[in-house]
Amino acid sequence: MVVQQQAAEYVGGEVDNGEHFGGLQQLMAKFPPPSDRLPVDSLKPAQDGAGIPSDYHRLLEVYGPGCFDEFLWVFGEGVEDGHLDILARTQEMRSILGRKDIPKLQNVLTGYGASVEDLVQWGITDNADLLVWVANGPSDSWPTVIIQAGQLDVFVYAGRSTDVLLDLLNGSVRPAFFPEDFPSDHPRFSVNPYG
Repeated sequence: MVVQQQAAEYVGGEVDNGEHFGGLQQLMAKFPPPSDRLPVDSLKPAQDGAGIPSDYHRLLEVYGPGCFDEFLWVFGEGVEDGHLDILARTQEMRSILGRKDIPKLQNVLTGYGASVEDLVQWGITDNADLLVWVANGPSDSWPTVIIQAGQLDVFVYAGRSTDVLLDLLNGSVRPAFFPEDFPSDHPRFSVNPYG
């Protein structure tokens, strides 16, 4: 298992509520949001630890669900395409992983005092690697676990979702099981790169 720790300091400006969204601002600068974003129901941002992490809420407001670099998909709630719906995908993921014995994942969950029922799937890769939060504690401190397709390995990133995306897309973080051609030389965001 590879563990990547993220610094507690975030670079960038602030939004109205005073929270730092440096990763999102850097994503927006490098990967302009689409003009044709998908409509989604309004996921509730974190309030007293409940709801989705505030940076992810803001990411969905700006980008909506879709795909970075024709490889890394992010989900929203109430999306017509159930494959991009965070609630449907989370329920399916919990059902599948709950029936399996996955020692590496269990070790990670034990370390966070969590179970499979505490996982929330917020993304997936074209290779079927899952991006999940360990939803235990205040939502803005939920780590992301990337679970390799086939559940052979896991990669833990203790940092905000937008920082995970930014670090994956700029290549500063690379799970060993990600393909060599990711990220590409000119990654971009698309609502549907194959449509």
